[in-house]
Amino acid sequence: MIANVIIHLINDLPIVVDLEAMPGPADRSVLCTNVRTVDGKRPNFIHDRHSRFVFPMSVVRLIEAPTEGSDIAEDLADGSPQLVSGTPVAIDEEPDEDLLARIRSV
Repeated sequence: MIANVIIHLINDLPIVVDLEAMPGPADRSVLCTNVRTVDGKRPNFIHDRHSRFVFPMSVVRLIEAPTEGSDIAEDLADGSPQLVSGTPVAIDEEPDEDLLARIRSV
């Protein structure tokens, strides 16, 4: 079970779900349970929180899965797409002076 997976649906807010397994490249749908919004509330299209839900991949834009605290590494070891590992990129938090000048001139 992979808990707290965020599924971004096309033209809708993201939802948080629990997955039995990550969908593979040939899967046409995502099977999940415990569907809720990001703030933990029940979405308006769900009548029974304990049901199993099937979302077609045609309405799924992005799937965010946690890497720590779940068994996703085991699920990805079976030939699914691999996790990207690396160091986080440092973000320069100071704005560029040229950018600030262009913003002020608008």
